[in-house]
Amino acid sequence: MAFRDPPPASDAYLGRRVMSTAGCDTEAEDLIMRHHAIIGMLLALALGATASASEAQERGQAEVQLQAALHAEEVQGDLARAITLYKDIVTKYAGEREVAARALLYLGRSYEKLGSQEATSAYQRVVREYGEQSEVAAQARARLASLTQQLAELRRRPTFRKIEIASKPQGGVLSPDGNKLAFISDGGLWVVPIHGKVNPDIAGEPVRLADVPDVWDNGSLMSWSAGGQWIAVNSTREDEDSVYIIPASGGEPRRVEVPDRGGHAWSHRLSLSPDGRTLAFSALDLGTREEVPEGLHRYVYTIPTAGGEPKRVSSDWGRLPSYSPDGKLIAYVGYRERNDWSENAERWRFDGDLWVASSGGGNAVRLATVDGQLRGPVWSPDGAYIAAHHEPGTTNSSKEIWVFPLSADVSSAGEPTKIALPRESWDMIAGWTPDGELGVFVQSELHEAIYTVPASGGKAVQITPEMQWPYYPRWSPDGERIYVRAVRGDEKHRRITIEYVSAAGGEPIEVHVSAERPLVSIVPGGGLNVSPQGDRVVVSAYQEPYDPKGGADLWTIPVNGGRPVRLTSDGSMEGYPCWSPDGRWVAFTDYKQKSDDEEFSAIYVVPSEGGDIRQITAEADSVGGGAIAFSPDGKRIAFFSGGAIKTIPVQGGQAEVLVAGVRSSRHSQLEWSPDGLRIAHNVGGKIWITPLNGGASEALRTGLTDGADLSEFGWSPDGKKIVFMASIGGDLEFWLISDFLPKGR
Repeated sequence: MAFRDPPPASDAYLGRRVMSTAGCDTEAEDLIMRHHAIIGMLLALALGATASASEAQERGQAEVQLQAALHAEEVQGDLARAITLYKDIVTKYAGEREVAARALLYLGRSYEKLGSQEATSAYQRVVREYGEQSEVAAQARARLASLTQQLAELRRRPTFRKIEIASKPQGGVLSPDGNKLAFISDGGLWVVPIHGKVNPDIAGEPVRLADVPDVWDNGSLMSWSAGGQWIAVNSTREDEDSVYIIPASGGEPRRVEVPDRGGHAWSHRLSLSPDGRTLAFSALDLGTREEVPEGLHRYVYTIPTAGGEPKRVSSDWGRLPSYSPDGKLIAYVGYRERNDWSENAERWRFDGDLWVASSGGGNAVRLATVDGQLRGPVWSPDGAYIAAHHEPGTTNSSKEIWVFPLSADVSSAGEPTKIALPRESWDMIAGWTPDGELGVFVQSELHEAIYTVPASGGKAVQITPEMQWPYYPRWSPDGERIYVRAVRGDEKHRRITIEYVSAAGGEPIEVHVSAERPLVSIVPGGGLNVSPQGDRVVVSAYQEPYDPKGGADLWTIPVNGGRPVRLTSDGSMEGYPCWSPDGRWVAFTDYKQKSDDEEFSAIYVVPSEGGDIRQITAEADSVGGGAIAFSPDGKRIAFFSGGAIKTIPVQGGQAEVLVAGVRSSRHSQLEWSPDGLRIAHNVGGKIWITPLNGGASEALRTGLTDGADLSEFGWSPDGKKIVFMASIGGDLEFWLISDFLPKGR
């Protein structure tokens, strides 16, 4: 290659060269700096790539652990492990804020599934510490709002408001508009404004709508039509089972004949269709007569109130019907027998579930299966809910109302809202107002115990602690002990016992009965009478589990414990047993079959060791409900009959009136004084003593409060004292219940 000489230099070129030569050090430094910058840039890029890879790897690891936690929570259902993993992610990957925020959100969700309040703290942390993660924070805020509302609902308590009603109705039903209460008193139908002019919580002036022959009510069994124009009430006249339909504006009652509904009060619950043209009720199977007075063996029927043939609605046993507000459906309680009885099992015989059927007939549907029994369902005015009392045990006592939400097609019911009542309730629900209030009757605080008092009257002495239903107090022949039927345990595990206490007072001692199956004495009519020899008591009782075909039989039980002896076994319901003065006989009452569909009550005697049964009275003697009693000489038996106390010779013969003008009920007791000069009975919360020489009846003075209800009693062997059961309190009070449904409903 040839080398050439450089071109001749120009002034401009020379000038540049001069300048360049003069700044040669600066330029070198600039080149070096540029070189270092490039190298630094390359190094930074390399390092950045490495860091990004590391962060990506860390983010990926966080996502992997988050997915593992989600799998544990949602697939495996292992909330404990999921919570541990979520917490680890929040701690270990705090820099991965989006992942950490999600982990904290899911942590709150897991706590929420467990019902833990820590869910709130987790959601609050998301909002407070990860607010820039807008989507996740929004979800946390939504969950917080929902939890706050749920907590408010959990803290929400029903409101109870007592309405003071001066006339003290013993039950009743609310008008559809919620403004009036209809009730039965003094042989007539009354209505009273719930909210009077003095105060909204003080009822107004009651108005008598109509007189109704032999009208009665027991536990709010009446019904208003949903339109508010008609009221249906029960009547029993000369053994005829009737219902009267009465205009709510007042007017002549119209009688409706209904089939035999049997003796149990709950079988007489009525429900009118909205237009008042159809009546729903429960009754025995048509064309038959009840042989065993078991209250559950009923079916639900409808019948035109203008007259016509009844039509069956329920598919199986059912009672307590209730028309829906539109009249298309009838809710009722359907019964199924329990088969899980054992010595330690719960002791009720049947469960009472919530059913609904078309009012025109058709297939019935069980809406809810219940452990225990429901009582008296009522519909909400919009038809979206059904409320009913819940009875956990074998009695008609309830301390809760259950409110069932219904599906849109009324084919099922959801979990009920449970309203705890302040005290026991024995009635049906009185109604559901358009303002979302339930009307209910509850008892005031009740105290029950056994007392003694001089037979001539005086100051009573309490001889037992407070007890549950201490029925049938009876003296031993030596006057040292008093026997009583007691109830032990709660509603779900109730035990019926025979106990005794010193006549001077003290703690009761249980008599241990060695029976293969527990014996339960019936109420009323179970008796607990001590033999003249003082070695046995006689009771009318059934065996658990209850067999409807077995009825209630007479049993004698050793007072010092041991095996009972069965005196009767005929499948009927013997009642009110009592010993003859010599201890050889036991008298009792039972029904006598007159024809296929008719029967009457009669008095019988059976040897106290068992044997042939002999009938004492005839149909013409008209034996009524209530106890019977041998005269002290053993020659006659006293009994209630047609507003009087009558006697009849033990060998049979003509009945005679002993005391005229006597009111009585199935709960009335009857006993002669040991000297045979007086006879005592109880009715209306008082014990009445009548001298048999022609003097007037007088109420026994006890010195207890005027509100004390005296019931079961017995005369001491020396005639100087009377032992009795007293209930103080337990008056019916009318309450309105509000705020028991979620807001907006």
